[in-house]
Amino acid sequence: MKNLVLTGMLVLSSFAVMAQPKADKTDTKSDEQAVRSISKNWLELTKKNDVAACAALFADDGVSYGANQEPFVGPAAIKKHFAEMHDKNPKEMVDWSTDRVEVSSSGDLAVEYGKYDVKGLGPDGKNSDFGKYVTVYRKVNGEWKVAADIGSSTKPAVASK
Repeated sequence: MKNLVLTGMLVLSSFAVMAQPKADKTDTKSDEQAVRSISKNWLELTKKNDVAACAALFADDGVSYGANQEPFVGPAAIKKHFAEMHDKNPKEMVDWSTDRVEVSSSGDLAVEYGKYDVKGLGPDGKNSDFGKYVTVYRKVNGEWKVAADIGSSTKPAVASK
């Protein structure tokens, strides 16, 4: 009798588990396209020197990392940094392209990998740089925001004489 009751409970438990609504599967392709779209928009905003709109792409605790300096945290600090960089590089022409985007299975984190090319650096616009970048995105209230952004030059260093 105990075995019959136990078997019945197991069968009922199985039905209960199967009757549970399935969790929505994350649409990683849609999220990947959303991140690619944000990156493309960011590039256009950068070309227009819209530092306010660029900084607004970052989460409240978003971080922008640059070479030889402390990181900039939050949209206000990032906006100030972007404005200062534009003032130092008035002839800057930037371009970047996304190599790949990976979205977490939970759908709340994405990583973009790509390459950049910058011409017109310096006050006279005679310098350039190119390299790779990694941008981490996080969903904040259902909207993708930049959590961290870092680039690394792959331009060979000039030997000092």
